[in-house]
Amino acid sequence: MKTFSVVTACLLLIGAIGLSAPANALEQYTIDGEFSGCEYGKLYALTGGGVLECEDLQIDIGINPQVIADGRRVLRINEKEMRGFLRDGQMITTRVSDEFEGCDYDKVYNLDNGLLFQCASYHYHYAYRPEVKIFVVSGRKPIVSIAGDEYRGQLFRK
Repeated sequence: MKTFSVVTACLLLIGAIGLSAPANALEQYTIDGEFSGCEYGKLYALTGGGVLECEDLQIDIGINPQVIADGRRVLRINEKEMRGFLRDGQMITTRVSDEFEGCDYDKVYNLDNGLLFQCASYHYHYAYRPEVKIFVVSGRKPIVSIAGDEYRGQLFRK
């Protein structure tokens, strides 16, 4: 004689009355810090690890908004439908050690965490000791954002 578990009995009952069990349960995450909306490719760190990559263009502002995902596919952010994808990775926060005058090809900046950032593009922006966000996403080169603008370049250890 076969022994049925409670779960097996419930699944048989659900099937017998014509209901289907949910394939995946929705998961909830939190964006770590300020959220200014989605722009295709924009990255946001998630509390507890992981990175959200936007695949949509929508403006929405908030602090630590909730993210609802079905597996790795993002469905909603801050109660609004927005498309995105959850990536394995993390964000490292530091600062430029002195003045930042934007990027000029091959210009090098010292960062407070001991790294050097060498620019590979041109963009003028002045700030004193601006915040630097370094996104380390699995399978990609690190992505560097200084004072809210993304810059191409390389990171080196001193």
